[in-house]
This record gives sequence, C-alpha cells and structure tokens, in this order.
Amino acid sequence: MDTQTIVTLAVAINVAVALAAIVLPRIAHRRARTATRRFAASLPPLSTAGSGDSDDPASPWFPERAGRSASNGHESQGPWVLAAGGPPIDPETGLDVEASWSRWLTEEEARIRRFHRPATVVLVDLAGFDRLSARLGREAADRLIPPVATTMRRYSRETDHLARLGPTRFAALLPETDEIEAINFVERIRSACDVWLAAGAVALRLAIGWAEIGADRSAAVAVPDAEQRLFADRQRSRLEDREPSGSGDAASTLASASSG
Repeated sequence: MDTQTIVTLAVAINVAVALAAIVLPRIAHRRARTATRRFAASLPPLSTAGSGDSDDPASPWFPERAGRSASNGHESQGPWVLAAGGPPIDPETGLDVEASWSRWLTEEEARIRRFHRPATVVLVDLAGFDRLSARLGREAADRLIPPVATTMRRYSRETDHLARLGPTRFAALLPETDEIEAINFVERIRSACDVWLAAGAVALRLAIGWAEIGADRSAAVAVPDAEQRLFADRQRSRLEDREPSGSGDAASTLASASSG
C-alpha cells in the first residue's frame, strides 16, 4: 500500500469519525424526544378529586401561588376544589393544598413544644419541567404530575401530611421524624420516580430539600433551610443536564409506579 493510499484512508477515517461525533448525538437526542412524546401520550388523563369546606388563610410559609380552577362539577376556588365534608383538595393530584400545609406547620410546632419530639419538612420540585413543557407543551408535561404525587403517597405513613404547593412543588411534613430518619423517605421517592422517568426517557428528575423542626429550630427557619437544600439539589441536576437513556415499556412502568 503506497503512501498516497494510506493518507487517503486516514483522511476518510477522520472524516467518518467527525461525522459520527456530530450525527450520533443528534440521533440519540431525537430518539429521546420521540420516546418522551410517546411516554406522555401513553399517560392517562389527569384525574380530578376534591372535597373541602374551609377558606384559604394567609400563609406565613410560602407566597401565594396561582392555580387553575377545576371543571369537575365542584365549586372551585383557585388551585383547589371544594365540596362538603373535608379540607380543600388539589384536583389534579388529590393532595391537600397550601392552606392545609400552613395549618399543619402551626399545629406541629405546638406539638413539638409540648412533647419535645422532632418533625421534618420535605420539599419536592420537578427539575427540568420547564424545558420539558417547552418541548412537548404544558398539557403533555402536566400529565407527569399525578404519578409523582402517587409515588409520594405510596411511601408516606398515615401520620404524614402531603400537599401540593405549586404547579411542580410538593411538600411533606413527617411527624416524629428527624433529619436523618427523613432520608429514608427522601431516597425512596427519589429512586421510585427515577425508575419510571428513566424508563420513558423523560429528561426530568426530583429536586428535594428537607430540614428538621425541633426545639431549637422553628418551622419559619426549617422551611427556608429546606428550600436552600432543594435549590442546591436543582443546581446539581442542571450541571448534569443530560437526557436519560432509558427505554422500554414506559406505560407499564408508569402503571407500576402509580398503582397501590
């Protein structure tokens, strides 16, 4: 083989490698987008549920958040639905709303002062939701919200309190639980959601922050501490900023994650 042939082959190999470096990531990204669209299309319609008889008190813990009213036959006020016999309920997830969350914190602080037993605040947000919503549309992205709430409910105890505080923000109040013990709940919901999100190649993950309420830390201090942890967790996800490479039967994976 002469020198000219060797040079020609070397150039051809370099060109092929360069093209592969450009084309293959685009193909992988296109496949991930297609899988995400199919995954979102496979989700069931948003469920609605609701009951409630109380007005929304001013919340000392979080600013007011805008919400969508429900059209399911119940009287609607802001982001929740009202019906006789119980507290306000978020129509998309069946979780309680910010009004209940504020009341729980106040009641839990009184219990802690009396019995000197801790509780932990857990805040959950969906990192990457805005990018997913811009790519697929808000309606499709919103269909990922109820399974997250279902996962949190599955791994919570009867004594725990769960609420939806905003479009992608959830909260849990874990009585009789310190920060270390709360890690068990945090990692279970994170791992469970990662499984079905990765199975559907969905570029979304949970950002979670938590902090203990105790004799030396009030809820007014613990909630911002949990917010700071959540913000740091979200920043880590932005640094990673990669498309999940999972594949498989996303619909059945979601059904498994949402059942129970």
